[in-house]
Amino acid sequence: MDSTGPALHPDLNIPHASLILRKGSHQNVDSYSAFLEGDRTTKTGLDGYLSTRGITDVYLCGLATDFCVAWSAEDARHFGFNSTVIEDACRAIDINNSLALGWERLATIGVKRLNSAALPA
Repeated sequence: MDSTGPALHPDLNIPHASLILRKGSHQNVDSYSAFLEGDRTTKTGLDGYLSTRGITDVYLCGLATDFCVAWSAEDARHFGFNSTVIEDACRAIDINNSLALGWERLATIGVKRLNSAALPA
């Protein structure tokens, strides 16, 4: 198999990036959250990185709303961050009503949701 694996695309221009987060290091465990590995105990380091910089608000978007985004939003709240999902910048898998159930779970812990048009300029 001729693959670059998880390498970033060579044309991706991100000179301003100060962190590249690695997750999913356990071969037999799916890892959805940007904050915790799938074992729910191993930290990725994102919480410490944000905290040391005085960041209090986390805005999330991506794939999939009902799994990776939702778990990351939930864990952001767990670590004490204000957590907001940018709804129109996400897409869900929505299997067995997972999207509605995810939104309900997130609402009960104080995760906000908004559309990108409501973001400050």
